Amino acid sequence: MVTLVPVGFLKEFVGGREWLELDAGPSVAEMLVSVGIPPAVVAAVLREDELVTKEYRPRDGERIKVMAVVGGG
Repeated sequence: MVTLVPVGFLKEFVGGREWLELDAGPSVAEMLVSVGIPPAVVAAVLREDELVTKEYRPRDGERIKVMAVVGGG
């Protein structure tokens, strides 16, 4: 299993959940779609605090943190 951790307002897409347990195999982008998070709003993907792409395919036991695009000015 892979632990997917949405940060900030991304939690709104998953009913406020702090994390989700998903099967390993799909890419991060595919995982995002499967749980209802639009990949376009994700600015950063961290695997154990290392930046990876949305095309990365997490392995069993990994923790993936996803962070949103933040606007402002």
